[in-house]
Amino acid sequence: MKDKLTALTRRIAVAKGDIPGDLLLKNGRIVNVYSGRIEEKDIITSGGYIAGLGSYNQASEIVDLDGQYVLPGFIDAHIHIESSHLIPSSFGAAALCHGTTAVIADPHEIANVLGESGLDFMFQDAALSPLDIFYMLPSSVPATDKETSGGIIDAAATARLFQSYPSFLGLGEIMNAPGVVNGDKEVLGKIIAAQAKALDGHFPGGSGRELNAYRSAGINSEHEAIALEEAAEKLSLGMTVFVREGSSARNLEALLPLVDDNNWPCFCFCADDVSAADLESHGDILPMVRKAVSLGLPPVRAVQIATINPRRHYGLRDRGALVPGTLCDAVVVEDLRDFKVSAVYKGGRIYVNEYQSREVSLGQVHLPPLSKAVFPQNNGFKYARVIKVLPTEIVTGESIYPVAELSQGDIVKAMVIERHGKSGNWSFGLVEGTGLKRGAIASTIAHDSHNIVAVGVNEKEMIFAAQTLAKLGGGAVVTIDGQVLAALKFSVAGLMSGADAAFVGKEERGFLAAAKKTGTGLPSPLMTLSFLALPVIPKLRLTDKGLFDVDNFDFVPLYFN
Repeated sequence: MKDKLTALTRRIAVAKGDIPGDLLLKNGRIVNVYSGRIEEKDIITSGGYIAGLGSYNQASEIVDLDGQYVLPGFIDAHIHIESSHLIPSSFGAAALCHGTTAVIADPHEIANVLGESGLDFMFQDAALSPLDIFYMLPSSVPATDKETSGGIIDAAATARLFQSYPSFLGLGEIMNAPGVVNGDKEVLGKIIAAQAKALDGHFPGGSGRELNAYRSAGINSEHEAIALEEAAEKLSLGMTVFVREGSSARNLEALLPLVDDNNWPCFCFCADDVSAADLESHGDILPMVRKAVSLGLPPVRAVQIATINPRRHYGLRDRGALVPGTLCDAVVVEDLRDFKVSAVYKGGRIYVNEYQSREVSLGQVHLPPLSKAVFPQNNGFKYARVIKVLPTEIVTGESIYPVAELSQGDIVKAMVIERHGKSGNWSFGLVEGTGLKRGAIASTIAHDSHNIVAVGVNEKEMIFAAQTLAKLGGGAVVTIDGQVLAALKFSVAGLMSGADAAFVGKEERGFLAAAKKTGTGLPSPLMTLSFLALPVIPKLRLTDKGLFDVDNFDFVPLYFN
């Protein structure tokens, strides 16, 4: 209490001009997200917080910005850090370089592998990050009972974890929309346990009375809208629309026309999933701001959506704006068109990336015996269901082919293998749209239960790839004719590496080059592969339990008449 009183007293004195501040940013053009205007004012700080705006002259450090623009630090409204394949401390170091100073993360990927011990790791490592990482308590561990997960967090555990970790901002994306709509007691129990905290949504394609039922549970955001009409309906029901632009799913261009002078406070930007290579090259939110402006959104409005809107949605009162009393989390850019970053300030100090890679190992890959894993024969059936992947979307389609035509065109085999030492399941399916003509690509990253997922020309090649992953301790591999062309080692739950973003990004680029030798033309084959097993987004998926029709929320046979 005494230290806080001393700090506050000093900040007030600095604001009044009675004593010098710590940092003085002079001659800058501040993007004021409250007034919606650009203001030529100085920023003076005390103890990492902004003390005042206006005309000041005395501080321990004075920086002349020479007319550059000063923006609040960006806030990513919804991110899965694990999808970058970086641990939180490494992710934070890379994200800050591009102006993101806070993220709201849902760690349900690692929780689905390791349960509560995975959450413990994420909190501990986040404490080492210069980035402010706020967590949502995962609601989807597992997302459904249609796949085998390594961890389970039920309603009782949810209530207990909210008590153990009061810093959780709310309940992470509630992916079991049918469970909500149909009144599943476990799902509703988790919502009740969250009490008055934020409830993140996940209801792709949700509409009509079912969407009303979902919203009536208090769920107040949505990041899965991919069409203008879908986003407009969810907006009209009081859901904040998180416009997503990640490494795989990109919806900014489709949804941006919905933003207008009346509803702009109801939108946030999020990456959802971003690769280490993309994060290291251009960040997560910065490219969205830049692209939105290029598509015609006024620059100040784009900055507001990236800052003050997530601040308000999640109640983050000490950030997301450059006003007295908030943290001096600021991004200095040369202009409001290209948004070239010249400096990032975190808590009133200029940020320099000093992250050093480290070895971290957590969890193992438990591979079941696969000697009997043989692709099923059609046994006289006439037709087969084929999963159709879309290069820049995480939704999939369903194609029906006569069995006699399966050897034609772009159709290869797919396999999912349970890797947590629980069920020992495996299943097979067919996939089109990968372009793969040789070998196999396999990974321990398969949302959301993260079993081994593989696509390949035959089961022998896919099993070899899976066995390679088990020896690696998790990651991703490209193989051709029983030879490993590329391997990514993710020793933290089979999802993440302790290396820095530059190293992982370089490895990912090498992986992509190797993947192209299989014939695939997918822009992000690892990201596309990772969503092949996700049984909560339409249309056809493959889990360790079989081929799953998300629209009907039931398993379906591969072959039929």
